[in-house]
Amino acid sequence: MTEQDAPGRDPIFETGPRLGLCALLQGAEWVDFATARDMLGATDSAISRHSRALEDAGYLEVRKGSVGRRPRTWFRLTRTGQAAIKGHLDWLAQLHQNLGP
Repeated sequence: MTEQDAPGRDPIFETGPRLGLCALLQGAEWVDFATARDMLGATDSAISRHSRALEDAGYLEVRKGSVGRRPRTWFRLTRTGQAAIKGHLDWLAQLHQNLGP
């Protein structure tokens, strides 16, 4: 088995702030775009680009609306996304354990 085929590993999380975004969303119902951007220290364009990739993969649900007259975007993980991030984090933990003391 190659590293690419490792159970739980998902290469989508290995580019940009995708892992951080999904980790942030794990314990939340909905997180707004600005909060995600600020907590991850990423640019608007990075959050937009990487959230689109996660949405296209079926990992992220995006809701658009407004607060007053200002447009807003919110994110949350889908069930598929929750399973994928859990599997990837488990894979990372296993790597750490295999390193030993």
